[in-house]
Amino acid sequence: MPPSCAETESGLGLDDADEADADAATGLASAPSGSAAAGATVEALATAGPSGSSGGAGAAAGCEGEGSSGLGQVGGGARVRSSGTVVRKNKLIIIMVGLPGRGKTFLCNKIVHYLNVSATLGHATRHFNVGAYRRIQKGAHEVQSAAFFDHNNEAGMEARNRALNAALDDLVSWLRTDSGQVAVFDATNTTESRRNLLRSKFHGHFQYLFIETICSDPAVLEQNYRNKMKYSPDYKGVDVDQAVADFLARIAKYEEVYEPIVDRNLHYIKLTDMVTGRGYMDINRISGYLPGKIVFFLMQVARPGLTSVRKIFLTRHGESQYNQKGLIGGNSSLSERGEKYSRALPGALLERLSVSQDEPLSVAVWTSTLKRTIETARFLPFPKLRWKALDEINAGICDGMTYEGIAEKYPDEAAARKRDKLRYRYPAGESYMDVIQRVEPVIIELERERETVVVVAHQAVLRAVYAYFMNVPPEDIPRLAMPLHTLIELTPMPDGTMSEQRFPVDIDAVPPAPAAELTAELTSGGSGVELVAVLPEASAAPSTALPAASGSPRSSVHSSSASAAAQDCAAGSDACLPLVPASPAPSPAGDAETVATPPAVA
Repeated sequence: MPPSCAETESGLGLDDADEADADAATGLASAPSGSAAAGATVEALATAGPSGSSGGAGAAAGCEGEGSSGLGQVGGGARVRSSGTVVRKNKLIIIMVGLPGRGKTFLCNKIVHYLNVSATLGHATRHFNVGAYRRIQKGAHEVQSAAFFDHNNEAGMEARNRALNAALDDLVSWLRTDSGQVAVFDATNTTESRRNLLRSKFHGHFQYLFIETICSDPAVLEQNYRNKMKYSPDYKGVDVDQAVADFLARIAKYEEVYEPIVDRNLHYIKLTDMVTGRGYMDINRISGYLPGKIVFFLMQVARPGLTSVRKIFLTRHGESQYNQKGLIGGNSSLSERGEKYSRALPGALLERLSVSQDEPLSVAVWTSTLKRTIETARFLPFPKLRWKALDEINAGICDGMTYEGIAEKYPDEAAARKRDKLRYRYPAGESYMDVIQRVEPVIIELERERETVVVVAHQAVLRAVYAYFMNVPPEDIPRLAMPLHTLIELTPMPDGTMSEQRFPVDIDAVPPAPAAELTAELTSGGSGVELVAVLPEASAAPSTALPAASGSPRSSVHSSSASAAAQDCAAGSDACLPLVPASPAPSPAGDAETVATPPAVA
């Protein structure tokens, strides 16, 4: 898998403008600086103790040369040992182990997204990629071919150790801040001596565990290598075949010294050929809530079909009758404009799906249990599931009210919501944190799904789902732009991240084809599409209804084509930060999809 670069500081801020309209802004907040100095208020870590990790999860983080004296204020979760060292039990380092091209960076990015966004965990997590540090330190004309990675190459070893130490310094500095909780250390770490070095630095200070990835399937490895060559900065501009040949030579250098983990005293998770369906997971000395959740999550993402090409489409329902009236909550039907969107959606979706004469088109559609999503999805010619977990945020006693009415009748509630939109809970209702926790089963099933899924849901819910896949910090989730009548296409990348395109659907342009014509086209064979579910009539409900925790049908095929993505925020609404280049498309928004369509914003 191609490695991701070192965590980039995006520098995008969030406007503190008044939130007149709920759920109508967007942005990617910058992560805390990984290279920030610990500062006077951060405790100095004591000299590393004996080898091994403490606690069920493992331990992490100290720097050589730091003494046990001068400890500052000890934060929550710290445990002071008799030796004077401080064990920060609420801090965890995940140390990757494995040969190049075994999916380490893929798993790193997945773990970072899961721990950052999931409300049930709520751990600020950062990814430290040693390869990215090596590339930053490389001279302008320095060549780092396979020979550079030879363990007998003294200059290469010195450069690699310099990158290692720089990454460790940043990792430790970040964990010593109040905000840092979980660090994912992404490197090969293929020798026992390297792992002992890391243990000597981390033991007695923080929790740590190892995750080793092993793959011996030639077909999987070949695909991994070629995917990696397409995106790896080490081979930018190099012919793929030449790049693969050099990469194989690099791997051979690592194989000469590779020592898989065999020490049963270590806390580790070992994944062996998991993506082939014939592999297994070895779990050794893993206990505790967070390590247990990581084990569960790895069981979902390290699975057969991992490398299959699929997409995830997100869309809000069409404009509802409550939208027109500015009311939140409720279970209203679609407005006239919403009906137009429901009829235009199948054509817009089919334009984004690649159709092959050799493969059937099979897509799953997931909706909430509320009428406006069911009605929006009813013309999509694919199997449908209803998830209670996809229902919109529960507005409690404010259900069916306007925001102006809430401010007038419950001024304290309106002020509390404005102060902290993420954690504010409607009386007898939900908060965004509740919603983030509620959609976790949906996210897990989306990770397990091998093929295309279309999620037709609501603004707050889609924000939580989108935030997981795009690694948006929880604080920014309530202000992500989720405009009406827009199809959001997420395409998995080989390194475990997602690329995004947005396609506003012009419901007032060319009238969409009648449902009967769509059905005829799909069943005629002329388009090479096999109908996997009979297209329902306009008044029909989706064909399948399952509770939130149930599974989903397997589904489809697809590919992407370049097209301009767009998004904006409603006029007079929350602060908005575009995630993609803006275009003049209206974007009504609200906890309950409130307000009518505003004028276009440039």
